[in-house]
Order: sequence, then structure tokens, then C-alpha cells
Amino acid sequence: MYEIWLMLVIVYELALSIWPWLLALAVLWLLLLMLARGGRAAWRPCLPKAAMLGALLGVLIFFVTPVWNKSGLGEMKYWVDWANLAGIAVAWAVAGTLFAWPLLTWIRKSRRAA
Repeated sequence: MYEIWLMLVIVYELALSIWPWLLALAVLWLLLLMLARGGRAAWRPCLPKAAMLGALLGVLIFFVTPVWNKSGLGEMKYWVDWANLAGIAVAWAVAGTLFAWPLLTWIRKSRRAA
């Protein structure tokens, strides 16, 4: 239980250290949502592509994160390490999907209007 609490405190501290970047990403995401707004028909076809891009990003992050930390998958021997890595990869996959979906919808809408 201590390891989980420690992990949550570390994530919180990291978020505090990069809050301006997180705020900028939130504003960018809201801007993308505003640009892509429209009917439900415009959003639906872009969801599978956005989910695929998000999944690819998650897989990439899963394998690249240990390298970024000057480690490797062979060094991960404890379940908390694997849980952290999986959580990081899933978080990036969800974030990638949430950014790709309005972006792809906006691109599709722009092409249709032209």
C-alpha cells in the first residue's frame, strides 16, 4: 500500500512542477474542440482513427519510457514498476485519443467545406 501512495504523491508533485504545460495543453484541447464543433455525424467517423492513433502512441510510450529513464524492461522486477509503466502508457494513449479525435474531426470538416 505504501508503494501506491508514494506513486500517487510522485505523480502529484510532477504535475505541480509542470502545471503551466498542463494548462497550455488544456487550452489547446479546448481550442481543438471549438474548431471541430459540429453535429454528431462529423465526430463519429473519426473515433476509430483517433483510437488507433492513441493505441499506437500508448504502445510506443510503453517501450520508450524505460529507455528515457535510462533503464530497460529487464530491470522491471516488481509489480509496481509494471503498474506504473502500464499506467503511463494508458494515460498517454487516452491523451493521444482525446487530442486526435477533435483534430481529425476538424481536418475532416475542413476538407468537406473546401
